[in-house]
Amino acid sequence: MKRSRSAQPPERLKALADQAFDYARHMMRTSGSVPPTVIADTDEGYVFCMPSNLADEAAKDNFAEVAKKLTVAWNAQALVIVVEAWVKFARPDGKLDMDIPPSQSVDRKEVVALMLEDRSRSATSLAPIIRDDSEMFASLNAPPPLEFNETGGRFAGLMPRHQPSASDAASAKADLLAMGMDIVNRGFDPTMN
Repeated sequence: MKRSRSAQPPERLKALADQAFDYARHMMRTSGSVPPTVIADTDEGYVFCMPSNLADEAAKDNFAEVAKKLTVAWNAQALVIVVEAWVKFARPDGKLDMDIPPSQSVDRKEVVALMLEDRSRSATSLAPIIRDDSEMFASLNAPPPLEFNETGGRFAGLMPRHQPSASDAASAKADLLAMGMDIVNRGFDPTMN
């Protein structure tokens, strides 16, 4: 019996999640924070892209658009968005107060969110950030194993469902250059830290 693509083992996404976690841990150790980053897994290696800021809704929308164009321009097989975030979880009784944003909640938790997707599936993984009594970075806990599910929001559905044509890739590269994005494939070597 032939297995569907979405039922095949997700080794490439697992490797990308591991790379993103190593990158986040490196950034936390060296600077105390993780800049919002997209990492595209391409046939030429990992391509990293970081916006100058995500100060407002327009900047966040622009970052999502850049990530989408990056996946087409480099024919990415998968991508991960890496961001620091505040989250809150449902209480033991299963209730979640949606009236208070996580950033203002007394029960908030600080995490590095890894939002992964390939052409057929997606997963979000949360790595808890541990700070000491003086609020300095102490450690980044490993996230739980990936669970694939439906995701939504601004940073979901960025991967094209089919391989882009050469014309689409060239157009996306031109758009990125016009936006001031000079993408350089440098990769990241966590052993250098």
